[in-house]
Amino acid sequence: MAHPPRSFSQGLRRALLTGFVVSSSLSLADEARSEAKAPPPAHAPEGSPHWGYVDTLGPTHWGELPGARTCANGKEETPVALVTSSAAVDPQPAPVFRYASSRVRMVNNGHTVEFQYDGGSTLRVNGKDYTLAQFHFHTPSEHTEDGKHFPLEMHLVHKDAKGRLVVMGVFFEVGAHNAVLDTAFSHLPWGEGEHSDPQGALIQASALLPKDPTYFHYQGSLTTPPCTEGVEWYVMKHPVTLSDVQLASFQRLPHINPNNRAIQPLNARTVYLHASVVESPAVSRVEE
Repeated sequence: MAHPPRSFSQGLRRALLTGFVVSSSLSLADEARSEAKAPPPAHAPEGSPHWGYVDTLGPTHWGELPGARTCANGKEETPVALVTSSAAVDPQPAPVFRYASSRVRMVNNGHTVEFQYDGGSTLRVNGKDYTLAQFHFHTPSEHTEDGKHFPLEMHLVHKDAKGRLVVMGVFFEVGAHNAVLDTAFSHLPWGEGEHSDPQGALIQASALLPKDPTYFHYQGSLTTPPCTEGVEWYVMKHPVTLSDVQLASFQRLPHINPNNRAIQPLNARTVYLHASVVESPAVSRVEE
């Protein structure tokens, strides 16, 4: 099949970008929104283009979007390559998890499935509490560990009263069935803008963390437009498992496979490694 002339492709991209408007609620799209607000369709009608992962407005063009220049010229961008042998010892105290159970409330925002977490769950970092607002998934993983991509990566997004973000990343590999994700992954919302709230279903975020608490720690950014920096990242070194059937249930969702940003330059940053995490006893009740 003949390809359109280069000038035509460039003109099309300029036309798409001219009609693109980024609202403040979409700016934190996959990394910081705690309320269910469906963005415009990832494959919107003509005149309403939106960023994505494999189309014209894919990651290599995010920096051309209005308000998203950091995606192209940022110096502390995420994800990065995590290398055990070159990581420094983390001088900071380990974060403290205080996670309650939550109702299962999911929304397909066209880029991932976001699990909106009930109030009452926090992560304490350096004496400050950050509320767990939501978690979501990327396939394949956005970070690499010692050169390896995992088939799935979860991001637990926490924020404080001033909107500052701390994200905890967890790798998943294919193996034993994950009972914690069973109900949720059996009711994933298929289409963009769709919600799924299985009646009576609960989920405990602490049960999605690996038993070995070793983690990497570094300063980074959002992994979606506008790629805002100043995000504190913790990424668990050891993966947890899910079955191949569970992985397939996520990967078959339209426009979501793949949904990972490429590895970004580390530049002058240091990646730290910490071998222990202090976890408080889980709270079993749901905070209303």
